[in-house]
Amino acid sequence: MKTETPHWFTSSYSNNGGQCVEIAADPVAACGVVRLRDSKRPNGPVLRVPAEAFASFVGGMKAIESPRWSTSSYSNNGGACVEIAVNLVAACGAVPVRDSKLPNSPVLGVSARAFAHFVGGVKGGRFGTE
Repeated sequence: MKTETPHWFTSSYSNNGGQCVEIAADPVAACGVVRLRDSKRPNGPVLRVPAEAFASFVGGMKAIESPRWSTSSYSNNGGACVEIAVNLVAACGAVPVRDSKLPNSPVLGVSARAFAHFVGGVKGGRFGTE
């Protein structure tokens, strides 16, 4: 049995910054597996995912919309604000939170339940916010 060498490629949305995941298109049909690897480590480990599961994952990712970041109506536009993306809560099961001064910084995902308790605490004055 002849083994084909996979053909690796990155998304057309990649910006050539080296922060990419590569996918092997060949021989996906033959083995029913999608291969993934880190573009910075071509000789590193390869993740093998059933093609059906990968298609489901991609479909789910397409369904998630882009975050619409907003600050509290109590913010004073001084730049010391926390932003949340409420539109993603249902899809992610968490409230995405980030620093408004650093929009490209990491996003913290807080469970919707924990965030609701936090907001309740703020409204109840438990953080010296009366």
